[in-house]
Amino acid sequence: MCITSPAPSMTSSEKASFSTRLKASGERPATVSKILMLFSLGLAILGCPLDRCSAQIALDPAEIRNLSEQAFIYGYPIVAGYGVMHQYAIDRSAAEYKAPFNTLYNTARVYTPADTAVVTPNSDTPYSFVWADLRAEPLVFHVPQIEDGRYYSVQLVDLYTFNFGYVGTRTTGNQAGTYMIAGPGWKGQKPDGVDQLYRCETDFCFAIFRTQLFGPEDLENVKQVQSGYHVETLSAFLGQQAPPAAPEIEWPKYDQATATTNPFRYLNFMLQFCPKTEATENEKVLREQFAKIGVEAGAPYSLDPLSEEERTAIKQGQEAALAKIKQQVENVGRSRSGWRLGSAAGDRHFFDGDWLLRAAGAMAGIYGNSQSEAFYPFLVQDSKGNKPNGRLHDYTMTFPAGGLPPVNAFWSVTMYDARTQYLVENPIDRYLVNSPMLDQMRKNDDGSLTIYIQRDSPGKEYASNWLPAPDGPIFLVMRLYWPKHESLDGTWNPPPLVPVSDNPKAAIQHHRRLRFGDKSLENIVRTDERYGHDDLFQGPRGWAYWNSLQNPRPIQNPNLWPDTQSTYFIGRFELPGGSRLTIPISFPRARYFQFALYKSQNNTFVSIGESLTGADIVPDHGSINPFRVGANRRASNRKCTLRIVAEDAPGAQTEREANTMYVGEDGGLFQSVIRIYLPDQGWDGAGWAPSSSSHCSNAFEYRGALADGTSLTKTDIVDRFARPIAGATEAPIAAEQWISLVNDSTNDPALDPETAPARAEPKWEKYWGIPYSILGAFKSPQARAKIPFGGAIDGGGDPSTQYFLTLLNRKFGPVYVMQGKMPSFPDTYAGADGKGRILMPEAQTQYWSLVSCEAAPSGQIVDGLADMQVPLDENRNYTIVYSRLEDRPKNATPENGVAWIEWSPRGEGLDHPHNREDFGMLMLRIMKTNPQWSQRPDLVTKPGMEEQVMGEYLPRGYYTDRSTFETSGPKIK
Repeated sequence: MCITSPAPSMTSSEKASFSTRLKASGERPATVSKILMLFSLGLAILGCPLDRCSAQIALDPAEIRNLSEQAFIYGYPIVAGYGVMHQYAIDRSAAEYKAPFNTLYNTARVYTPADTAVVTPNSDTPYSFVWADLRAEPLVFHVPQIEDGRYYSVQLVDLYTFNFGYVGTRTTGNQAGTYMIAGPGWKGQKPDGVDQLYRCETDFCFAIFRTQLFGPEDLENVKQVQSGYHVETLSAFLGQQAPPAAPEIEWPKYDQATATTNPFRYLNFMLQFCPKTEATENEKVLREQFAKIGVEAGAPYSLDPLSEEERTAIKQGQEAALAKIKQQVENVGRSRSGWRLGSAAGDRHFFDGDWLLRAAGAMAGIYGNSQSEAFYPFLVQDSKGNKPNGRLHDYTMTFPAGGLPPVNAFWSVTMYDARTQYLVENPIDRYLVNSPMLDQMRKNDDGSLTIYIQRDSPGKEYASNWLPAPDGPIFLVMRLYWPKHESLDGTWNPPPLVPVSDNPKAAIQHHRRLRFGDKSLENIVRTDERYGHDDLFQGPRGWAYWNSLQNPRPIQNPNLWPDTQSTYFIGRFELPGGSRLTIPISFPRARYFQFALYKSQNNTFVSIGESLTGADIVPDHGSINPFRVGANRRASNRKCTLRIVAEDAPGAQTEREANTMYVGEDGGLFQSVIRIYLPDQGWDGAGWAPSSSSHCSNAFEYRGALADGTSLTKTDIVDRFARPIAGATEAPIAAEQWISLVNDSTNDPALDPETAPARAEPKWEKYWGIPYSILGAFKSPQARAKIPFGGAIDGGGDPSTQYFLTLLNRKFGPVYVMQGKMPSFPDTYAGADGKGRILMPEAQTQYWSLVSCEAAPSGQIVDGLADMQVPLDENRNYTIVYSRLEDRPKNATPENGVAWIEWSPRGEGLDHPHNREDFGMLMLRIMKTNPQWSQRPDLVTKPGMEEQVMGEYLPRGYYTDRSTFETSGPKIK
């Protein structure tokens, strides 16, 4: 949800009252807690300024999850709406603050990228706003006479986000008028002088005035119209004494992290202003059910008294709800030519109890108009079925002659950045094209109209038809004001978005994807089709799937610096004590294979020390392990059986059961990760089936048993053990936390906030965990030395991998040159027949790779190199150039013995105004090293030992620029 700042804590008396009531009743409280990968900052608990709290009862975890999911969906629009209300009418320090309640605020401009309180803002019409407090008395508003041909509307929205009334060109005409809004507590009749009374179900409502702007030169005329809008209380309108004022409200501060992880705190607070009325009678049973998990009007909602099991259940329900809402957004209405055409906004009758559709409307663009007032087609994919991206393509959209959107008022097409749904900053300050601009736009010879949708200008000749696009994912919204019937019944449909050319950066990306060993798009799609439907092991997940699939699932976002060559499958399950999970599986045809277990700890996913990797796994009888030195890598008899048991691990290694991971006798909630790196040539991304065949592998088979010996089928396991992850796992650090970290007064004085944590002399270090290696990079050597650096790998990292990183900044030089010695590795793509090595050779490491990264809040990577893609000299030395596309030296090519890896154009990759585009980071993986290798990184046991242990295998690097590298080449080591 769209929310931003810490909330006040629940008072001690409220906590005591809450706990006392629970103990007295013998009832178990419900909970909500999002398992975030946050390691140092706790979330404040939002208290409600009321003395009572909800009665709660003991529930089965499945019922808790179900009620949590339903309550989240039901409450999503209410909580999101509170975020807007808090910024617009309550928090005077907020950048988006407009005016106090019952006070009209006019914006004599259109929205720009600087407006971020509401997603997908309308830039067609300057707005006027009033948040109405209807508790004490109704509110009256007046509109002036408005000239014919200028559209205007006043949309009335309650706290449920129901559009309960309209005034304007379509409904009441352009003549002057006086109108009144009454809250649920007012039972009077419409007084003389008021043209129409609108009754609102909630104590507060939002009135949104939209006034059409014909062009920049028309702005003064719009201001004149806005000056005629007037708002006053009913008593002021009647010239009577005002009734007693409504009680003051202690508004909880609106915080995005809190609202995202525990929206029920805000929902409970806001429901007290949504009284039960005749219209809400059909929700009575629903609200009674929600009260079982503490979701109740006006009741405080605290995490403190709640059990871990209940927290987990409600968290899972919330995650499932969020995933459903996102999916519903993608499926509103019908699909035509890459557009979705439908409506997710309206009055109570329109939704008719479809709370999921209402939530989708709030997520896609809160406070959207009802379909009869405005119709909003939005773009999902281009004409080739791909997600549109301004970085990869230039596009055109052509309306045929006579095929412009059919409207009674006007239409527009607005550009948004798909990552944020905010308007796109551009050099000509043009955020949309619309029908008032038609006289200035160039038409084709046949009368058709082509709009050029691209990042860079199409040239002076077509500049009038240019709609600037972002340097990344595109989200287009078409708005049809007072639409005609044929735009709603499917007679008319929007034209497709057609990719017409790759921009230069796209050409480089295409070249990069065609590096020897990279998966093709066909391979990626086929892998997703084969393995993307298992109920326990979710995936395939990885950089290639997230960036290449048309509609990747949230779980497929590998948001913490993954490798480009990886395919992951993630499972989450809850094992009762003494239970057992058995997983028959095939060794994949790939370079690297691992199964590892993690547990939520200290707000991140930490290895529990139980993993099975490649050569360590014992094959089934009659099969071979192709990962062992000397084994036949192409053998077809390659079965093995893995086990997870809820028992304590034996004290001696020799007493452990083969291929078995132990999670402790009490069991618990765990996450598993299956890692498969660099599948063999001709095999799919998982290495379990040929990439070219239509064979659909049934990769995952599993069975289980309870402590009492009861056998469990695959279906039983899913029902009893599986706890699927509904959405993407969170980044380890929020953008606001990272920005605070960059500007922290306790940082190393030698650092400059413009470049921190990078230093002028770049250095490669072993990764010791987020606190030491990420947070600690900002601190002085003395302060950093006090941070613990040992322990289990965090952030879901591979316990068999040694990670190294360097933090960089282009302000020190736009080109970074990395040099070092490559350890020997099993080049599984070698071989005359193109099918890879037959026998597994001995090597110093199983796999070596490099990825270019954005900052921790993004967690994304931009490019990657596998060991076999890096040119080596006769001594196995390499040179790798890291730069932006525009800074790439001409001689940074494999033909010149130099590899190139791209520096992210987004820098930190934050969807935030304070994003620093010069940030850079490289991460190196050295996986499953040979114990006989004397310089293996595993022997680095504390910070500062890297060079002493690894010698020439530790990378080194320096800053330079394109011209210098082209002239002099790399420095000789």
